[in-house]
Amino acid sequence: MNVAFVISSLTAGGAERVLSNLANELVEDFNITIITLYKCQPFYPLHKEINLKYCKEHSIDSPTTLQSLVNHCTLFYNLNKLLKNHQIDICIGFMSTSNLYAILASKLRKIPSIISERIHPEYYDIGAFWNFIREKIYPLATHLVIQTESIKKYFETYMTSEQLRIIKNPLAPNLASKRNLNGKREKIILNIGRLDNQKNQDLLIRAFANIHQDGWILNIIGEGVNRKIYEDLIESLHLENKVKLLGIRSDVHSYFNQAGIFVFTSRFEGFPNALTEAMYFGVPCISTDCPSGPSELIQNGFNGYLIPVGDQLSLEKRLQELIDSPDLRMRFAANAIKNTDEFESELVTNQWKSLIMQSLK
Repeated sequence: MNVAFVISSLTAGGAERVLSNLANELVEDFNITIITLYKCQPFYPLHKEINLKYCKEHSIDSPTTLQSLVNHCTLFYNLNKLLKNHQIDICIGFMSTSNLYAILASKLRKIPSIISERIHPEYYDIGAFWNFIREKIYPLATHLVIQTESIKKYFETYMTSEQLRIIKNPLAPNLASKRNLNGKREKIILNIGRLDNQKNQDLLIRAFANIHQDGWILNIIGEGVNRKIYEDLIESLHLENKVKLLGIRSDVHSYFNQAGIFVFTSRFEGFPNALTEAMYFGVPCISTDCPSGPSELIQNGFNGYLIPVGDQLSLEKRLQELIDSPDLRMRFAANAIKNTDEFESELVTNQWKSLIMQSLK
């Protein structure tokens, strides 16, 4: 059976990692092709049997209306050609733009399509025009995979319940295998995510500046448009020796194994991969109760803390409590580990296998 995944690129990112891990697992049962809209070097390792293709060499920066139209036509034409040439039996899209191409090309090829949203659409504005297009085209998909009940309720306004499937994001096997629960925890507060307004790391930096740090430092892993803003903020708060922007790292496991506290400050999510991974690694966590995902992972006060989105005072209070109480950190860590079994890669992969086979009937 020939299965194609379609995504904009395979650079560093949560959706890209989920797709890469899933493709690596499914290659044991299917012939897997990954089609990126634009040529790129994969950031995450791919199984040698996976066929990697692309629709265009480069994207266009600040295109005119005509250039944008020509670009869409070129991408669609080349995607359809690749599906035909590789005799694809089912097409799986990841993220909004790729989903639209995957649905339309699959309809043209008369094959089933599965699409996957990786973020809560109610809080991620793609514009009125694209929202309209999504509402008209998404119902043409065979199935839509989402991660939470909240996202499911959003799509139930214009898709049938039978089309919607909740499948959690799997833990990366190569990451999970490097968990060390017996290592020494350091006085390190860890955050992982793009440096942008959605991830809201400035909230964490400001909160960290206001607490009694007692030798703790803050490490932030990720890159993004807000790097300069955060650098200036760190300098203005005189935290240059205590807050580090580490950029993108391939050895994330080592940071999870060392961190004493993990803090997640997002305004909204599809499903928080980094939070899931931190809990799996036994790092006591504080997270905003953002839509959607954290409240399905954290039972407040039992295996972590939930705070209101954007609430700096609550974050300062909970951070100080964890810093001051090693026993509380140990209890949160032990309880967090128990809650992450459902994200084991094999369980999630089997759910995808089942959905693929059901879609092909």
